[in-house]
Formats: sequence, C-alpha cells, structure tokens
Amino acid sequence: RLGRVVGDLAALSAAETASLSLRRATIDLRAIAEEALAAALPAFDLAGLQASIDAGGPVLVIADADRLHQALGNLLANAARYCRPGDAVHISVRQEGRRALVSVADSGPGISAEELPHVFDRLWRGSTASDVAGSGIGLAVVRELIAAHGGEVDVVSDGSTGTTFTVRLPVAEN
Repeated sequence: RLGRVVGDLAALSAAETASLSLRRATIDLRAIAEEALAAALPAFDLAGLQASIDAGGPVLVIADADRLHQALGNLLANAARYCRPGDAVHISVRQEGRRALVSVADSGPGISAEELPHVFDRLWRGSTASDVAGSGIGLAVVRELIAAHGGEVDVVSDGSTGTTFTVRLPVAEN
C-alpha cells in the first residue's frame, strides 16, 4: 500500500510539472478515449460494469496522447472502484465550438453535494471510500494534466444516481 501511495505521489508531482514536458502533437481525442476504455475493460468486467462509448467523427486537439490517456484512465479507474456491479459507464466525445469535450458518466452511487467541491483535492477521499483502495491522488492528477493542456475538468452529481466528469480542451486549429 505504501508503494502505491509513493507511486501516486510521483504521478502527481509529474502531473504538476507536465506542462514543461508535454510531447504535443495533433491527436484525435476520440481515439484516445476508445483506447482508454479498451484498457479499462478488464477492470470493468471484474467489477461487473457495463461500458459504452459515443464518439462520432474525429475531434482533434494538440496534446500529449500519453498524458491524456493517463487522465482518462484515472477517471475510468475511479468508476471501476466506486460503481456497483450492474452499474454502467458511458464515455462521450464531441466538439462544441472551439472546445473538445470528453465526458465520463456513470450510474454509480454518486457524490454528495458537500463532497463535490473536494474531489480534485490532493489526498482527499470521500466518506464512502473507507473500503475502497486508493490514495486520493488520482483526480488531482487528472486536474493537473488537463490544466497543463490549457483545459479544465469538472464534475456533477446529484449524490445518488451517478457522476459525470467532463474534460474540456481547446480544439486544434485547422
């Protein structure tokens, strides 16, 4: 467990300095989301979760593919940890104006209104997390990686019927 925490802290430190080391290229955000979901499917199968993706045509961004894969992987890993068997996780990728959006929505137990403002805080874990493995660093890493790309991430939940994380990134200029 200590080794995992040390590894998570190293990931957070790397994420905080990511803007200095990003390997930017024009990439299709849809492909990154599809790859991240494919990588998460074994954990979803073990957790008894259903998964789907809605990704139309290409959504191009200038980004570090590995770092975006890491950020989406963290969001999907959280869904695998906190959702209940039979719950569903849905990813959607789209472009709205000059922003590329990736949403990860689940039908899990949700996050209470009191806890929502803290989900991206370092080392913070929700009141229902005592029996779930984790260090409370994964979502802080997501926030830092997305910020390093000039984007933002937010979360909405009604506290009982699921949670949706939405990543917004600038689209690549044509």
